[in-house]
Amino acid sequence: MRFVKIPGLAGLMVASLLSWCRAEASDSISQEHGPERTLAQDQRVADLSRFEPSGLSILRPYAKGKIPVVFIHGLWSGPWSWSRMIRELEADASIAERYQFWTFGYSTGDPLPYSAWLLRQAIERSRAKFNRDSSDPAFDRMVLVGHSMGGLLAKMMAQESKSRLWSLLSNRPFEQLTGEPEDVKLLREGIFFEPRPEIRRVIFIATPHRGSQIDDGPVKGLGAQLVRVADPLRAAYDRLKNRNGPDFFIAPFRFGLPTSIDELKWQSPFLLTLCDPVLAPKVPFHSIIADRRDPPRPGGFDGIVPYASAHLDGASSELLITGWHLCQDHPQVISQVRRILAEHGRPPERLPLPLAR
Repeated sequence: MRFVKIPGLAGLMVASLLSWCRAEASDSISQEHGPERTLAQDQRVADLSRFEPSGLSILRPYAKGKIPVVFIHGLWSGPWSWSRMIRELEADASIAERYQFWTFGYSTGDPLPYSAWLLRQAIERSRAKFNRDSSDPAFDRMVLVGHSMGGLLAKMMAQESKSRLWSLLSNRPFEQLTGEPEDVKLLREGIFFEPRPEIRRVIFIATPHRGSQIDDGPVKGLGAQLVRVADPLRAAYDRLKNRNGPDFFIAPFRFGLPTSIDELKWQSPFLLTLCDPVLAPKVPFHSIIADRRDPPRPGGFDGIVPYASAHLDGASSELLITGWHLCQDHPQVISQVRRILAEHGRPPERLPLPLAR
């Protein structure tokens, strides 16, 4: 597939992304102490104060019996990007009585397997804290909602990688890898994983399952300047590469630790590997896809992710809306998430009792 290049679109996309991220974070706070602060601004400041920049944020005290919904942001964004959606969902009594809302924040330039590993660890810690004895069945009906790159992390919570990702790094068996135990453990847990047992539904919003146009020209150049892989992760990579020799790993991993920008390129081997199988059996998933055209229809483009990348066969539902990539606040998107949660929150159907003889 070839993308049609639109002059100036790359610069516009980057400018829109960065200005939107800055505006969402600062617009509500800039007048916090000003004389004309409104009640609405007070509410927005209170909303933003609930979102931790990294890790799992549990926005209210844990409520046993309520299903956790974890919102995962995308590239160049943060947990606060979900503030409006969460506010509207909490305002719906029928949803609020059945769900509790969490967010996950992470450094969006890090390699996707590493960010997914952090999310996996965070969910495991939350289980140890809130449901160690498995006495809360609601905890094990967790829903993940991911926008853009966040949808890829959500997908990796409900997949089994087997050896598919390792085959992208080396032609040798993993057991032959040598190095510091913590370095080897980090790499193993990042690329060999199984579905988290808590996850029971996933909602993808504008997710680039097969890549995006973000790697095109100036966008990639600016992205490379904006993202920086964490130093401890880079140091572990360097130690493993030096310990195992130049021929142990294959290109491109041999020449450097990839960033998320590298992994998001159109039809990257990493993303295509995650497309098959899509999710574990018995984990339904839903797609919400934006299209700049009105009316929206298959084959469209949201300014960053084409329909061909956001679409997945086998979805329990697929909604197309007219809008751009940054669509979490779109009324139809929020309404669709509300509908899916209402469906998920129904008690599981019970088999009919056998007739008395």
